[in-house]
Amino acid sequence: MRSNPPRAPVGLLLLHGFSGSTATFAALEPALVQLGFEVQAPLLRGHGCDSPQALAGVTWSDWLDDASAALSELRARAGLVIVVGHSMGALLAALLAAEQPAAIDSLVLAAAPIQLASPLAPGGPLEILTPLLGRLLRRWPMPRDYTDPALDASDTSYRWVPMDALLSFLQLSVVVRRRLAEVHQPVLILQSRADRVVAPAAADLLASGLGTPREQLRMAWFERSGHELFRDCVEGAVIETVLQFVNERINRRPVAP
Repeated sequence: MRSNPPRAPVGLLLLHGFSGSTATFAALEPALVQLGFEVQAPLLRGHGCDSPQALAGVTWSDWLDDASAALSELRARAGLVIVVGHSMGALLAALLAAEQPAAIDSLVLAAAPIQLASPLAPGGPLEILTPLLGRLLRRWPMPRDYTDPALDASDTSYRWVPMDALLSFLQLSVVVRRRLAEVHQPVLILQSRADRVVAPAAADLLASGLGTPREQLRMAWFERSGHELFRDCVEGAVIETVLQFVNERINRRPVAP
């Protein structure tokens, strides 16, 4: 009778952002694998395709379903699960933690778009115009935000997105902001002060809204990076910070065999 393979002590779920892909974690993922961690990095629905049109008709609940399915797969292979989310992936990570608290040990929330820099975003002074733009426009440009122009040029993220997908992403930010108090796991927040996509104030809003006990909440600020924390000029420092947090979580409590 064939027995199931033993589960790894620790697994990490990596969730990319809106219009991006798993390339976000091109440096982080191998660093985690090299240290012996199980890693699951799903490509969320509508992403990573030849055309951004693949996002048309896709909603935030589809992305949440994809993230939840990946979490279930990872839990079958690992005893302790840490979720790392970048941008929209951070929103999905927080929502997973609220809905499945027993499944997740802790979170790394990088550049979480609780408050976007655009005045048209939820909470912005011009947000009342967003529904009108949604009816008038079929697509929306997605500029990259890098300190290093060479990295901008090599980024394969979508240059534009269908308007309905963008509106669903914005709705997700509103949903998550309302449910932050339901998140009680330890959290590491990563944010750049030079981010032109997510307002730097979003990190403080996130920290104040979470139900995580203050002593289990950490914030790491970066000064020079754009929005793409895992790929821009502070990539090494960001990865080092994540690995330190993961090691702290492992050493803090016993993991399942």
